[in-house]
Amino acid sequence: MPHGRLILNRVLSGWETNYMRRLACLLAFAACVACSAAPSNSSPKSVREVPVHFFNRDVRLAGTLVLPAAPGPHAAVVLLHGSGPQKRDLFMARWFAEQGIAALAYDKRGVGESAGDFNQVPFMFLADDGLAAISFLHTRTDIDRHKIGVWGLSQGGWLGPLAAARSSDVAFVISVSGPGVSPGDQMIFYYANELRSRGLSEGDVQEASRLRHEVWWCLHSGEGIDQAKADLDRSRNAPWYNQVKDQQDSLFERLQTPADWEKARSSLWFQKEMVYDPVPILQSVAVPALFMFGAEDRLVPVKDSVDAIKGVSAADKEGFTIVVFPHADHTLHLVTAEGRGALSPEYLQQMHEWLARHRLLPK
Repeated sequence: MPHGRLILNRVLSGWETNYMRRLACLLAFAACVACSAAPSNSSPKSVREVPVHFFNRDVRLAGTLVLPAAPGPHAAVVLLHGSGPQKRDLFMARWFAEQGIAALAYDKRGVGESAGDFNQVPFMFLADDGLAAISFLHTRTDIDRHKIGVWGLSQGGWLGPLAAARSSDVAFVISVSGPGVSPGDQMIFYYANELRSRGLSEGDVQEASRLRHEVWWCLHSGEGIDQAKADLDRSRNAPWYNQVKDQQDSLFERLQTPADWEKARSSLWFQKEMVYDPVPILQSVAVPALFMFGAEDRLVPVKDSVDAIKGVSAADKEGFTIVVFPHADHTLHLVTAEGRGALSPEYLQQMHEWLARHRLLPK
């Protein structure tokens, strides 16, 4: 998404298919864990669940609208996915409905009951699926069309602000572990932490990260290819190279011939997604926004993300709220001496209080 996503699996020829699939799987796992925080096969008695479908152009998307038991019209939230093949998140949808806010959770395009294929579009395009869900909610008399917002985890934390920047129909944004940096910078941060977990020295980690940045930028821009090839060839003898070679994308091992470099350059990841800059989008968001992070996140650079959001907020965004939870990971589960613990109770409590302050909860 790593990041509930982030990088998309592309239907490409040759090694590119496997490379992008590996990157997608890295981010998909975290989002899957978050969505399985509680059983999703039974609905609380205090909410009602309605199967729904809606369209973004010619793509039919299927989901569940979870409604509070009380009569409407209700404020509402659309749940945006992390990266990878994500189904509807009924755990979070039910939590929102229990607070008095209707929630629309849907299967990502190409997953579950939804048509289409998320692998065939840049991840930024998926914000329009969320806006199509909001348009659907506008057709319902039990929804207050002026109080519809978005919630997103990981990659969904990029998509929420993007949806708000694209449409005035978005009344609020809640971003959970949404990076304030580009996907390229986020993934380099992730790979560096993975190398640290394998015991590499900080010097080796930094050297490997510089090489990855050089090669990735070359594949994006087409600049400095000869130098990047030479630096990569020299690095094959470095003591850290085998560790980098074994990382999940296996990119360096796959760049053996000029044809390999050209194939890599043609992928949407290197051409568009890697360099997506969330800061101009944040500058365009004119609605209240809540950004939440876990201090122990090893997938997203929290400090850099918070600094980026604060930089925008300091300028003219009084409606931005940033919360960093100590001892919490990417999905805001507690990190304990025994390992990964329960979902942080502060996370849900802070979100409830923020919704109340912005008069989104029923009186």
